[in-house]
Amino acid sequence: MATSGRSAIIVGAGIGGLATALALQNTGWKVHIIERSGSTAGPGTGLSLLPNGTAALERLGVLREFERVSVPVHGGTLDLDGRPIMAWDQEEVSSRYGRPIRTVHRADLMSLLAGALAVNTVHRGLPVVRFEPGAPTSTVTLENGGQQSAELVVGADGLHSVVRKGLIGGPAPRSSGITAFRAICPSPDQGAGNLPWGETWGPGAVFGITPLSGNRIYWYGTISNEEFRTSSLPTLKAMALDRFGHWNQGIAQVIRQTPEEAVMAHELFDRKPEPVWSGRSATLVGDAAHPMLPFLGQGACQALEDAVALADALAAHGSVREGLLAYDAERVPRTSRIVNRSRTMGRLAQLERPGLRKMRDTVLRLIPRQLRLKQLDSVLGPSAS
Repeated sequence: MATSGRSAIIVGAGIGGLATALALQNTGWKVHIIERSGSTAGPGTGLSLLPNGTAALERLGVLREFERVSVPVHGGTLDLDGRPIMAWDQEEVSSRYGRPIRTVHRADLMSLLAGALAVNTVHRGLPVVRFEPGAPTSTVTLENGGQQSAELVVGADGLHSVVRKGLIGGPAPRSSGITAFRAICPSPDQGAGNLPWGETWGPGAVFGITPLSGNRIYWYGTISNEEFRTSSLPTLKAMALDRFGHWNQGIAQVIRQTPEEAVMAHELFDRKPEPVWSGRSATLVGDAAHPMLPFLGQGACQALEDAVALADALAAHGSVREGLLAYDAERVPRTSRIVNRSRTMGRLAQLERPGLRKMRDTVLRLIPRQLRLKQLDSVLGPSAS
């Protein structure tokens, strides 16, 4: 590993911020993460990590820890009758890309990344209210009036990034018109084998069920913002059960056994891709750079890729500025394509009209399995075959 002795400030201790800190520390940087929240508790949601995300975790040196807290994905994409539209064949995915698809609790992934960092890397309860780009250093201003400067500042502060606002500006996030329910619940004592593992595509909505470690289940569902806003039902759980419970008995079972307080709902946003993320001594990773809709399962994966690519680019170039130019050149085109494809996949998955849904399902079923895998190469990276 290279040793540079350089200093970096990362704003945000989510997956992208923690992974970037670890990647930089692995190449000799002295890193401090400044995090708004005073709590170490992560959101109660699950994540699917496709092989490109797992490959990044291997580069970060935490693959074994990840495998201990994650489980392989079951199932695929189903119609309302439970018939496969598309299927994940784990053996074929592993053969082609070297790794299977795995699911993990978001908090477990964040915990293992944080645990791999040097002591006293993360500083919590420090909201950043302003960012000023500069050279040779950039500066962040804290809510308490304090200021911190470093030769590299990384904005990992999410959809409404303060660093992004000061660095590249741009329009507000764009709404997808979709609200997502998310929850984690215990796996049923009986009948787990009959659950519709994977994602079910229904009229104008999707619903997914996937296992997590510790005998838990992560589920999610999407509805239109208008339907969400106009619902007269008293709780999020009641809304989810009303919208999805009649699709499948297994779906109804999972929602019913979920505690009321475990169900969350959030509007989904992304941003139109920008041609540049970086300044002379600052850049962006994850949702601060390229927020995307979840329909390709690439949000966390791309944040992990960012972390590794940024550390590699800085290690390969003599100056921070040169490294950031190389980072942009590698990451901006790739993530821009995935942002756009994720939005397109969301529209495809949530078709409303029966005729269009039937046509979509027929076409997708007719695509040969090997061709379907080959189409994933542009998202997951070069195949191992």
